[in-house]
Order: sequence, then C-alpha cells, then structure tokens
Amino acid sequence: MQLDHRARKTALYPVCSPARAVVDAARDLGQLRPVRATVAEAVQRGFADLATLDEEIRRARRSRTALIRKAFAEVADGTRSAPETELRECLAGSRLLPEILWNPRLWAADGARLPTPDGYLRDGAVALEVDSREYHISPDDWTRTLDRHNELSRQGVLVIHFTPAQIRREPGRVRRMVEDACSARHGLGTGTGIRAEPNSG
Repeated sequence: MQLDHRARKTALYPVCSPARAVVDAARDLGQLRPVRATVAEAVQRGFADLATLDEEIRRARRSRTALIRKAFAEVADGTRSAPETELRECLAGSRLLPEILWNPRLWAADGARLPTPDGYLRDGAVALEVDSREYHISPDDWTRTLDRHNELSRQGVLVIHFTPAQIRREPGRVRRMVEDACSARHGLGTGTGIRAEPNSG
C-alpha cells in the first residue's frame, strides 16, 4: 500500500488515519465477526466515514481484503453493528417472513418522527432490536432504550429484543420467534398508520 496521506504528525512519529488503521487491522484478522465489529464501530462512532474507508480498501486492492470488503458492504447497506448483521443473516433464511426494513425511518400517523429500530416489518408493525450490554452500561443508556421501546409500543408496534448471544447461540429460536410474532400480527401494520421508509444510508 502507499503511504497514508492522512497520517497525523505527533511529537515523536506520524500516526496513521483511523481509516487506514481499520483497514490494516482488518487485513490481519482471520474471522469475519471481529472485522464486522471493527468497521461498524469505526463508522458508528464517527472515527471514519464510508468514503474514506472505501478509498483505503481500494488502495489495498485485493491483498487480504475479502473480509473487510464484505463488512464494508454491510455497513454501507445500513448495518450499524456486527450483531445486527448476524440478525440479518439469521432471518434471511426464513421463507415465512415478509420484507424487513433495516434501520428505517418511521413516522406516526400524525407526522411525528418515531425512533428507528434495528429492523421493522411493516405488515405486522413488528420492530426488532439488538441489545448489547456495552450500550447499556449507564442508567441513562438504559432509560433511552426504554423510552424508545415505550414510544414505539404507544404507537401499536410490537418490539422484540434480542441479545447478540441469543442470535449466535439460538438462531433457529430467534427466527421462529420473529416468524410467530409476524404471523400473529398479520395485517395489523396498516391500522397503526405508521409510515416506514427504507434507510437511504
């Protein structure tokens, strides 16, 4: 690879840019899960944007970049975390579920903007949330999660929560739970008046 033109000078030595650090780290990892986590967190926390990461991946060419190319494509498609990607893969195997909107924009019948769930099934007004412990380490974080849940519930949405461990260890059970919820609520989404639009990225 070429030298990092975004490197930052320090008193002792230049420090590479976050985007270069992400790509270099990913090229040395042999499993998709940590690569997903690294890329998703870098983008989610604002350390690197998609355009800069894409440039670094292209600069690396095909040298050990298969995993980061896959992870980058998932994040560019709207995925916000590695566990969310695993939930997508878990539910993609279902022949019963209708279309799932990932990180959609939701509006109530009165036009008020609603919280964005990780996944949303319009037909039954079912929201999917992946709850990682690291995002609930403070009372304020937990309160915000409850507020999101309560606001969606107030609008008639069924909110189903999963932990990353559940998705990884019991994918079949997770899939059946979502399928059963959607089957029981078939057609109820229209009655909520909620408008849902796909995430445009």
